[in-house]
Amino acid sequence: GLQELLQERYNEGPSYVLEAEEGPAHARIFSVSVRFHDQTLGSGRAGSKKEAEQQAAGAALKKLREEDPSR
Repeated sequence: GLQELLQERYNEGPSYVLEAEEGPAHARIFSVSVRFHDQTLGSGRAGSKKEAEQQAAGAALKKLREEDPSR
């Protein structure tokens, strides 16, 4: 995953930032971004923080693989 890739390349992991919580308490939508060295690598929106983080990590992995297909 993203954590492993960044650990392998840079010896440190990403940070996840909760950007927004929207909607009523029973139907929350969480917006999360994943950041590394002050750069946003990806973002996600979902009904749980964990799922939003997973979406953000997936988007970040896709971006990193497009930039360096050998990984």
